[in-house]
Amino acid sequence: MNLSELQEIATLKGFTHHFSATGNHVTCDGKEVSYSANDLTIIDSRSVDSGTDPGDDATLYMIEARDGTRGTLIVPSSFYTEHDKAELIDHLRSQSR
Repeated sequence: MNLSELQEIATLKGFTHHFSATGNHVTCDGKEVSYSANDLTIIDSRSVDSGTDPGDDATLYMIEARDGTRGTLIVPSSFYTEHDKAELIDHLRSQSR
């Protein structure tokens, strides 16, 4: 399964928005609406591992905000992960324990 297929599955499950992590806030669809990490919960995640090119590996996180907004955050393999995305995912994972 490739990343575009995972995105399609997420959309079918109602995760129609796109989250982005910047500093201490998460924006949705590039709009001014922003969330703190405490407003979000990881519902599911799926990974793509092509096996030959680590640059193609990524994890798609299906996230729900407290206000019911459901969207995805794509995080490339650890070597290529942006610092803000990595911190957000680490925080969200620690909340779910």
